Amino acid sequence: MDYNFNFSILLDYGGYLGGGVWYAVLVALPSILVASLFGLALAAMHLSGLRALRLLGAAYVDVFRTLPVVVLLIWIHYVLPILTGLGLSPVESSILALSLNGSALACEAYRGGLQAIPDTQRQAAWSLGLSRRDILRYVIVPQAFFSTLPALTNVHITIIKNVTVTVLIAVPEIMFRAQELTVQFFRPLELYTGAAVIYVALILSFTILMRRLERLRKWESV
Repeated sequence: MDYNFNFSILLDYGGYLGGGVWYAVLVALPSILVASLFGLALAAMHLSGLRALRLLGAAYVDVFRTLPVVVLLIWIHYVLPILTGLGLSPVESSILALSLNGSALACEAYRGGLQAIPDTQRQAAWSLGLSRRDILRYVIVPQAFFSTLPALTNVHITIIKNVTVTVLIAVPEIMFRAQELTVQFFRPLELYTGAAVIYVALILSFTILMRRLERLRKWESV
């Protein structure tokens, strides 16, 4: 292979490449928040006593869990404005696409945690006169949250990794900047390696944060 390695380009343009972290976080954090909250609502729909809500939640999960993120992103950014006249910025389109996909994945993580709570706890709550809403709010959800954190962390990591596909609609995150510099200097190995290292550092930092959150576990199933 006739290729001269020159990683000094990362010293010269590492600041510009690292500047893409801001846009990666700008897309990832709102997507994680929306996906987590909406995923919990979808999981509650699955456990609802109303058949219509259960079917609606199942249909949503089946559609957005199986739809490729790239297809969803391009459809939202380019097709949705044609149908509705609503123009979204690349960042807004990215957040919407990752939130829709992530909420479907988060729903399955929550649903497993909710169903793992023993029925005896629900029965005990009923005997104390709690309503279905209060049982979910004070008994089931607090326990399910911590029990689903490992699975939910995987969903969040998937969302962060999916930020890289936003390069297709010109969100100036890390991969977009690496591609931009590669076109100028033709140093794909060095620049894409630098981008990979930054994403690994970003995801490892997030993983460490979530593991510390798991150690704060205060609710245990009995």
